[in-house]
Amino acid sequence: MPTRRAADPVTRARSIHNKQPFTTAVFFTLIHYLCLISLVTCLSLLIVGSSKQAMVLPLVASLIASLVTWLIAFVRRRSARCPLCKGSPLIESGAVKHAKAYRLRPFNHGATAILGILFLNRFRCMYCGTPYDLLKRSSTARNQR
Repeated sequence: MPTRRAADPVTRARSIHNKQPFTTAVFFTLIHYLCLISLVTCLSLLIVGSSKQAMVLPLVASLIASLVTWLIAFVRRRSARCPLCKGSPLIESGAVKHAKAYRLRPFNHGATAILGILFLNRFRCMYCGTPYDLLKRSSTARNQR
């Protein structure tokens, strides 16, 4: 049985006092991903389909929706800040990543954090390496009972 070294402790996930910036950022990013899926679908139907005139309007509408939702999602992801290091863990900025930061291989660190919040309600800040759990109640909420 392997033993844990004192230099490598297991860090527990921290709570976030204000979860709203993270949940709204993930919501608008999910809407953007759905608009991208509709854009790819309309583009493939335009290429394969026989009535090309009928698919031009949905293609343009999904393109405009993708651009608008990208802008909204970008602003919302940028406004979600790590409570500890004040970085924006949902956007890849090109800064040096922490040694404990991880990512799913086809995606970058920001997209991995968004998918982690969407499916697991937890993420790890790529800049300070701190794990956060959105389901965990903050200490101020626990003390107000």
